[in-house]
Amino acid sequence: MKYTLLQNKETKPISIGCKYFTPKEELIDKIEVLIVSFFGEYPNGSQGKNHGTYISKKTVSGIIDFNPDALILDFRELEYNWGNSLLAVFQDLEQLKNAGNTANEPNFPILILTSEKSKTGILSLLKPSASNSVPDFIFEDINLAIKEAAKRGKYWLDN
Repeated sequence: MKYTLLQNKETKPISIGCKYFTPKEELIDKIEVLIVSFFGEYPNGSQGKNHGTYISKKTVSGIIDFNPDALILDFRELEYNWGNSLLAVFQDLEQLKNAGNTANEPNFPILILTSEKSKTGILSLLKPSASNSVPDFIFEDINLAIKEAAKRGKYWLDN
């Protein structure tokens, strides 16, 4: 039998985009921090499934392409209210960067940047329901996030 190949085309949700950044300034011990910045709109609930897949795909591609020591997911320009499809990025990163770690090895550092556009939704997804405090990996100030990412990246490399 002779087979005919059909080209598969990548799908991208129309209401979302992504850019990659790194700090221009050299960080402590030359730690490489990748900032994956998302912008646009993330539809609520299951309507955001393709957007969650896109965020995961672009983040994993960035990790492979740039091989950073720490990662910042920048959701400041993304309108996000709710939907658990966004969790895919964390699950995929766990498999990519932490699979096979021993109990004594630190996990790959992932920090999150939010703004009023995404903060409430991100916190509802990632903050334990019994907690009133913001998790220590969520930031609103990019400079503080980069400084902390460099610190955590160094710890990750050294341990």
